[in-house]
Amino acid sequence: GKVWIKVDTGMNRLGFMPEHLADVMQQIMPCLSQTQQEELVLCSHFSNSEEKNNPKTLNQIQCFDNLNSAYHCQTSLANSAGIIHWPQSRRDFNRLGIALYGINPSMESHCLDSVSNADIALKPVMTLQSNIIGLRTLAKGDSVGYGEAWQAKRNSVIATVAIGYADGYPRNAQAGTPVFVNNQLAPLAGRVSMDMITVDVTDLPEVKLGDVVELWGSNLPVETIAEHVGTISYELLTRVSIRLPKVHIEVAN
Repeated sequence: GKVWIKVDTGMNRLGFMPEHLADVMQQIMPCLSQTQQEELVLCSHFSNSEEKNNPKTLNQIQCFDNLNSAYHCQTSLANSAGIIHWPQSRRDFNRLGIALYGINPSMESHCLDSVSNADIALKPVMTLQSNIIGLRTLAKGDSVGYGEAWQAKRNSVIATVAIGYADGYPRNAQAGTPVFVNNQLAPLAGRVSMDMITVDVTDLPEVKLGDVVELWGSNLPVETIAEHVGTISYELLTRVSIRLPKVHIEVAN
């Protein structure tokens, strides 16, 4: 099969150090078939490609190209942010990651200091949703959920939604984290439970049992939820629980 060799150009995680590559190539080449030698792929990974103003990526590309000048291998450099922001990093193989979900990696909260707006339009492809399974009216001062962490500051209507941290919804989501129901945003109220969340729907008209609640998707960006809970969309998208039913919908162009 095809052989790939990873070289560490600055990520400092995996891959051969640049000064060791010559020895590695000398040892591995005699072990490869002619076809494998001709199709050998040299690859590396970017540490800061989401940040368009950070020179680290250009340094990594230059380091990589200097190394490969002696071998002329096929190459692979670009992750999602590389493909979007660094056209010179697009090579024989490009490794599209978070952009497959319709997320621009440079719009994550951790790198907004260097990116003012999205420069490519992507459409989110994952929607996480559930339904309202309970409705109750609380008097001012009543509490909701474990630890009485949320108290009503007015007479309130609370909706219980069938999703929780066992499904992959983040347990550390605080009161005020938005959900989308009946074309409006409503705030989380109380702690996230294993199987349920509670939402303050006092200001939403005509809320009823069975109404669909979107936790993130086309109406509520997953990046918004990630920012509220102090993480990144990568984590939320990849830790959705196996117990959630997955529905794949084909969308016409």
